[in-house]
Amino acid sequence: MNGFQSKLVHGGEPEERVGGAIVPPIYQSATFEQVPGSGYHDGRYIRLSNTPSHDLLHDKLSLICGTEAALVASSGMAAITSTLLALLGSGDTVVAQDLLYGGTESFLASEVPRWGIEVQRIDACDVSSWGTPPPSARVLYCEAITNPTCRIGDLRALASWARDHGMISVIDATFATPALMRPVDLGFDLEVHSATKAMNGHGDIAAGVIAGRESLVHQVKHCLDHLGGHLDANACFLLHRGIRTLGLRVERQCQNAFAVASFLEGHPAVSVTHYPALESHPDHARCQEWFGGKGGGVLSFDVGAGVEEAERIATSMKLMATAPSLGGVETLIIRPASSSHAAVDPAVRLQMGVPDSLVRIACGVEDSDDLVADLARVMGNRG
Repeated sequence: MNGFQSKLVHGGEPEERVGGAIVPPIYQSATFEQVPGSGYHDGRYIRLSNTPSHDLLHDKLSLICGTEAALVASSGMAAITSTLLALLGSGDTVVAQDLLYGGTESFLASEVPRWGIEVQRIDACDVSSWGTPPPSARVLYCEAITNPTCRIGDLRALASWARDHGMISVIDATFATPALMRPVDLGFDLEVHSATKAMNGHGDIAAGVIAGRESLVHQVKHCLDHLGGHLDANACFLLHRGIRTLGLRVERQCQNAFAVASFLEGHPAVSVTHYPALESHPDHARCQEWFGGKGGGVLSFDVGAGVEEAERIATSMKLMATAPSLGGVETLIIRPASSSHAAVDPAVRLQMGVPDSLVRIACGVEDSDDLVADLARVMGNRG
């Protein structure tokens, strides 16, 4: 079984179907019979993420990500925070990309320092600026496609640089998904995802994923066991359902995002459009090389008229709901400054390229002509 979509549907499935059921059942039990000799972290208990529902997901995720092991968590932030807390301790340094999701940015700024962990920033797109990390550097953290500015750093060089300096490389691949890239092929040790987004794809659960080297995934699991960020049985069932159609949905979302971005590019009301599949994007070549020319389902654009006009656009659509999140079957539109990056200091937001006038669109699977028409109705056609 070599095809990606075939792996999504059949990979990791049990050899014998329970009662002949094509869709695996929900194991709605918090505890299970113990295996003699099992320790704390491998006792059969839902908080330890090792019920049959979890095992099924872990097998499927490690297969589609191409990694040694995988682990699910209660949310994307649970995956991110448990990973960083598992790998870092007092006196350590995390080298982090300077363009990150607002929740991660807020965690690094407000929570990580309380644990005695230092944070050093780098421009992931400028290899010449990295230099030598401090001796205390233990983890490199970056994003495959940044949220919401849609930049793609020099990912292969980042993984290599981390390895050369003894750091564990961690990448948030939520925007890319396994349908567009496999971080392990670029040399990353661990990848994290907000499976709330495209992996689930239906906007009805929160979930996270950690995948990569088996020893590191186990290390994260032990931390997660203590923090209690497990995924419940029903959410496991829904995430499994969503993963099966991931490839089909991402393909359509990429097509829609390119159509919308092409409409916005050069529009008189738009000062800049951020989408890596556009030839005008500074990271277009990296998008071609590592993502097959597909830029994902998310784009953003800046309206030069300011925050009032941006808010009017974001709240006047008919097909696009004004809501955060992404990767679902419906298209969502939002101002990141008032949603994903609301907890980030305004001055820091500007440095990150997230002004109040920036609008983000997360494309669903509707007809692209209808999405463009919705924008044209609110913004007017090209002048």
